[in-house]
Amino acid sequence: MTPKSLISLACGIALLAFSQPVLAKDPSPKKLLEMSAGCAYVVSIAEGSEVNLNYGSADWLGLVRIIEQRTGLDGEKAIQTAKAKYNKRARVMGADEARNHMLKRARDCDREMAVIQS
Repeated sequence: MTPKSLISLACGIALLAFSQPVLAKDPSPKKLLEMSAGCAYVVSIAEGSEVNLNYGSADWLGLVRIIEQRTGLDGEKAIQTAKAKYNKRARVMGADEARNHMLKRARDCDREMAVIQS
């Protein structure tokens, strides 16, 4: 991915956040980072489960790094928080249900990245 495409990707994620009702008020950089880090994590899990996606975890990690550089927020901490969230979900819901949820979320992230890239 070229630097120019990464910049357009960051702009796209901001536009995507504006279109989502939950974030429509004021998509803070922290919310954008949390969403991107969550997608990076679940997409990496989906890749390990051999789910075919158009965009990989590297695309999401690139976006996390851009947001991190622009805002000074901690991208690694956001990824660890996302991982902890899904581990908690696995304890509460059970491993199979949590895995299915993560794979569904990975497909949602893939669609979101397609919108961002367009």
